[in-house]
Amino acid sequence: MISFPKEFIKCLQAKKANIYDVIFFIHSKLTAVILWMFTLLLSAKQYFGDPIECMTDSKFKNYIHSYCWTMGTFLIPSSTDDLRNEIAVGVGPRRFDKENVNLRYYQWVVVVLLLEGLLFYMPAFLWEIWEDKRLEQLCSAVVAPLITIDEHKKHKNLIKAYLSKDNRNTHQQYAMKYFICEFLNLMISQIGNTIFLHFFLDGFWSKYMKALYTISFNNWHLWNQHSSQIFPKMAKCTFYTYGPSGSIKIHDALCMLPLNVLNEKLFAFLWIWFALMSILAAQKLIYRLALIAFPTMRVHLIRINARHMVVQDIRQILAKKCYGDWFLLYKLSRNVNPHFFQDLMSELLLKEKRDVVIEFSFN
Repeated sequence: MISFPKEFIKCLQAKKANIYDVIFFIHSKLTAVILWMFTLLLSAKQYFGDPIECMTDSKFKNYIHSYCWTMGTFLIPSSTDDLRNEIAVGVGPRRFDKENVNLRYYQWVVVVLLLEGLLFYMPAFLWEIWEDKRLEQLCSAVVAPLITIDEHKKHKNLIKAYLSKDNRNTHQQYAMKYFICEFLNLMISQIGNTIFLHFFLDGFWSKYMKALYTISFNNWHLWNQHSSQIFPKMAKCTFYTYGPSGSIKIHDALCMLPLNVLNEKLFAFLWIWFALMSILAAQKLIYRLALIAFPTMRVHLIRINARHMVVQDIRQILAKKCYGDWFLLYKLSRNVNPHFFQDLMSELLLKEKRDVVIEFSFN
C-alpha cells in the first residue's frame, strides 16, 4: 500500500527538461495524482472498515449487507414538515406519493476517480509522446549552472545552427500539438468532467455549492443536510425473501455508509479544485491565443530571460521567425542556463545583423 503513492509521486518528479508550463503541470499531472491518491484512500478498507453496515431484525443479516451494497440503497423524499419524523436526511417513514431516490452510484466512486485521473493525465501523456524528448536533446547538457567553456561553446553553436535552419513547418507542428493538449485540458475540465459529475452524482455542482456555502457560516447542520443529498451517511434498504407458503416477505433495513463520511469531504475539496482547474484552463487557452495573435507579447516574454538585450534587438531576432520558432526558443529559455541563453541570443542577433548586411549588399 505504501509503495503505490511513491509510484504516483514519480509522475511529479522533474525531468531533464521541463516540457510543461506550471498550469499544464497542475491541471494534468498534479490533478491526476490527487485523484489516484483519493482512489487509494477510499479503497483502504483497513482504515475505514466495510463500506456498508445494515441494521435489521431479520435472521438474514449477513446477506443483507451484501444485498444492499450490490443492489443499492434509497432515500425517502422529504419536505419541511417531514423533517421531525426523520432520523437522518431521507431516512424516515415511507411515502407513497413520491418515488424513492435510489442510490447506486457510490459503489462506483473509486472506479470513477481512477478513470478521471487517467482522463486528466491524458493531455500530459499525449504531449510527452508528441514532444519526443526534443527539448531534452537540445538543452540537457546546458541546464546546470556551471558548465565548461568547451561545452558552452559547442552546444551554443549547435543550437544556433539548429535555430538558424528553416524548420518553420516542424516548429509550427510542435507548437500546434502543445496547443491541442491545452485545448484538451479545457475540454476535460469544462465539458467532460463538469457534465459527467453532474449526471453521475445527480446535480453535484449545484447541490455541493449550497453545501460549501454553509461552511462560510460555520453551520455544520446545514452542511450535513446538503452534503447528505449526494453522500448520505444513512439510507434505507428493502430486502425480499419468501415465506413458508411462498408469499413475499419484506425486510426493512437501516444502513450506515461509513465511506460517505470521507467521500463528502474529498468531493468538497474536488469541487473547489475542479472549479479552479476549469478557470485556469480557460485563462491559459485565452492567453495562448493572445500569444499567437500578438507578436509583441512574445518579445516581452523572451526578454524576461534575456534582460541584457533591448526590446528592439529581440524584435529583430524574432522578426522572421514564426510562432512555432518562438515557442521552441521560449521553451529553451525556460530550461537552459541563463548565461548560456543570453550568449545564444547575442549570437542570434549577430547572425540577423549579418544577414541584413548581406541582403542589403545584394540589393
